[in-house]
Amino acid sequence: MVPVLIERGSYDYPYLGITSREDLTLDMIEELDLPRHTGAYIISVTQGGPADTAGLRGGSQTTVYPGLAKGGDLIIEIDGLPVTSFGQMLSYLINNKNPGDQITLVVLRSGQEREVTVTLGKRP
Repeated sequence: MVPVLIERGSYDYPYLGITSREDLTLDMIEELDLPRHTGAYIISVTQGGPADTAGLRGGSQTTVYPGLAKGGDLIIEIDGLPVTSFGQMLSYLINNKNPGDQITLVVLRSGQEREVTVTLGKRP
């Protein structure tokens, strides 16, 4: 990132096109029926973005928490590395990936692990 910034004067951030949050409480995790408390839960997917194109899903079923729907994918692995939180995953992307790169995610969907390949975009 720094060499590109020095050379070009700007840096294009890799873009996945999902919304997540760091502050899920244990009650929220239970309400979402998540099988584990680590990972990056996908609240929503940007229509037409890289995650949408790859078939990732955000939540779609109402919960008692406004703005937090259940049924979304839980990202548990990126490029063979465990994902403990959304912030940790973002750090990996910023420090190791560029727009146009492909990443391999393992997500939990309805209790089943699925491997998904995503081609990263450029953050708008």
